[in-house]
Amino acid sequence: MVELPKEKTSLHKNKIAIVGNTNVGKSTIFNHITRSYSLVANAPYTTVSVKRSDVNIDNNKYEIIDTPGILSLEVQSEDGLLTRKILIEEHPETIILCIDTNNTTRSLLLMSQIIELDIPMIICLNFLDESRQKGIVIAREKMEDLIGVPVVETIASEGHGIRELTKTISRAVVPEKFRVKYKPFIEGALNDIASCFPHDLSPSDGMLLLLLIKDHHIERFIELTYGIEIFEKVKGVVDSVHRHATKEISRIVFEERNRWAESVSEQIMERHDESLGRYGDIIGGLCRHPFWGWIILSGVIYSTYLMVGKIGIDILVPFFEQKIFFPILGKIGETIPWEFLKEFTVGEYGILTTGFANAVGTALPILTMFFIVLNILEDSGYIPNLCVLTNRLFKRVGLSGKAILPVILGFGCKTMATLATKILESRKERFIAVFLIAFAIPCAPILGINIAILALFPFKVFLLVFGVLCLIEIIAGIILNKLLKTDMSSHFIMEIPPIRLPNAKNLIIKTYYRLKWFTMEAVPLFMTGSCILFFLNKLHVLNFIKNAILPVIVSFLNLPLSTVDAFLLCLIRKEAGAVMLLNLAQHHQLDTIQTVVAIILINCFVPCFANIMAIIKQLGLKTALGILLVITLFSAIIGGALNYILRSF
Repeated sequence: MVELPKEKTSLHKNKIAIVGNTNVGKSTIFNHITRSYSLVANAPYTTVSVKRSDVNIDNNKYEIIDTPGILSLEVQSEDGLLTRKILIEEHPETIILCIDTNNTTRSLLLMSQIIELDIPMIICLNFLDESRQKGIVIAREKMEDLIGVPVVETIASEGHGIRELTKTISRAVVPEKFRVKYKPFIEGALNDIASCFPHDLSPSDGMLLLLLIKDHHIERFIELTYGIEIFEKVKGVVDSVHRHATKEISRIVFEERNRWAESVSEQIMERHDESLGRYGDIIGGLCRHPFWGWIILSGVIYSTYLMVGKIGIDILVPFFEQKIFFPILGKIGETIPWEFLKEFTVGEYGILTTGFANAVGTALPILTMFFIVLNILEDSGYIPNLCVLTNRLFKRVGLSGKAILPVILGFGCKTMATLATKILESRKERFIAVFLIAFAIPCAPILGINIAILALFPFKVFLLVFGVLCLIEIIAGIILNKLLKTDMSSHFIMEIPPIRLPNAKNLIIKTYYRLKWFTMEAVPLFMTGSCILFFLNKLHVLNFIKNAILPVIVSFLNLPLSTVDAFLLCLIRKEAGAVMLLNLAQHHQLDTIQTVVAIILINCFVPCFANIMAIIKQLGLKTALGILLVITLFSAIIGGALNYILRSF
């Protein structure tokens, strides 16, 4: 049975979905309109989940929805299906369709389908500054007149045009003037399918076309919404059309849409001979070059080492510790008369010393420098070029196509990278990608603190550690590639965004939010971890644990017993354990080989809780538990073998 739409109450929020291809500025526009923050990067698939925020515009309440990027409504990837589900099942009152003016024709292909959903729409032309530098000019007024909906020009990265965009929301209309005209037998088929539904409840042309090409998700939706009787009628009409078609229906539909997109593009777009934006293309080409690309990557790695290791650990951390935290903690210790409370707050495992000070005084300055570097790489568009550069290497481990990007994104956040594997159609590639992300790839906070620890030693130690981590990933990937049966393979087709000069304001905002998120999540967990260690120590449980695992830690791994505290903290928050390793290295309680082994273990050890939940979501509980068991076992074996090899030489 069909549910009739319910009457809107006074509490109803009009939904506005921000929709577009990948990497067209949807999240940036979402941030400006809502004054909240959704992570932004100059790379595809940065947004892999839906973000929502309530706003008031002209005394009207709206729910703004930031959706994952899609190339077409005819999608199979999980993130694309998520966007389509919002458009079809939630049926927002307004769509803001974002168009990258550097790649207008591709956006127009998506527009041809969005128009057919019969939802009021606004068109947002973004990246105007870049397209003008390339000699591309979009005739806004001509486009507005041609399509019949409001068209707003924006430079979202700088906030230009956002105010006009919000003012235009009330003027959104259903585009009726200039739609795709399909071949007569396609139009006839759509009419026949529409006649199967009740007159007042017939789906939009967009849904009818998805039914015509036999989209299984839409078929299921129609069956559940309208009932099996109507669905069987629809199926009969569709099957009849396919039997009489001389060419694949989806191909015919695509060709008509492509012709429409090219026609619109020719009418609204002008190209001028002068082009001022070629330097980005040249730099991007060098970043992907099989020789110069690796030279540039080496420079990026060394620059990161200097920024984080030398500025973060040599300048910022001593300043915060010596000028702020040590004096304050000393004063606090002097004012507490009770020995137990004094130990609990500023003792060896005190919540202020081991907890708060380590998180804010040590980790935060280091991560500030690392996040600045990471944000520059993301916003400049370097990450997608790095994916292309490493494509040949990843093929060796059974990863190709879109699988490369989630693995690279793991260096930012392993949880989000794991969730990003939903873009992969191949279960084999998804499994390998999830395993490699969980195993030896350090996320941004861990990577930043690792670099800070290694900056205490010669640069060759840095190269050794990350060389070993790379080797571990390659070997694990090759083994998995051999063991797992190939189900399907994806071709390496990826949009390469232009190299852009990062906006300083956006870098500051992005760094602020990443530090804010780290502080809100990590500081309570750092303090919780120190509290647990304090009571374990007081109850003599800590000594029992150390004695129980002494053969593994001391004999097999050749590490001091004090590293047990770091590994225990890793179970709560990996950065907390890494900061404790940093403290041990600074006080010369770890030699070079012990530091190398400890860092490898920290990276390969059990992933954080959020990443574990993401693995369960992607692969299921049983598979996730198997991955965690293998990772834990092999991290200990690798640590012991590495210790033996390094001691031998």
